Amino acid sequence: MKKDIISILLAGVLVLLVSMGMLYMAIFFFPTLMEEYYNAVFRSSSFETDWLFYAHPFVLSIALRWFWERYKDLFKGSVLLRALEVALVYGVVAMIPVLWLTFSAIDISFVMISTWLVYGIMQAFVAGIVFASMKPGA
Repeated sequence: MKKDIISILLAGVLVLLVSMGMLYMAIFFFPTLMEEYYNAVFRSSSFETDWLFYAHPFVLSIALRWFWERYKDLFKGSVLLRALEVALVYGVVAMIPVLWLTFSAIDISFVMISTWLVYGIMQAFVAGIVFASMKPGA
């Protein structure tokens, strides 16, 4: 149990750091895309909801940890290969359907949706590395 909590917290912290790094890289490399966030469909930054951004990696890590525990025996190969497979499964099963719905309901570009998919897969990859390293399959 203690090892589970440690792996969730470690994955959460690493996913948060990678997420923040990717955010700043996106601002630097894709400033035009970042301007799309000024659209009225997005909330303006506020202290009341900003904490959700920082809590998300930990919520995601809990969910991915559960997924890892349930299906870890299906993933074969090195730590990186297993983490990549978990990330791609997460992208296809969880991200694509919700991003499809988001794209159909909100006035945002396909490029923005695509960056969200890459962002989510990268988050799952980081968490997958932690889980595959700390608690490999049986």
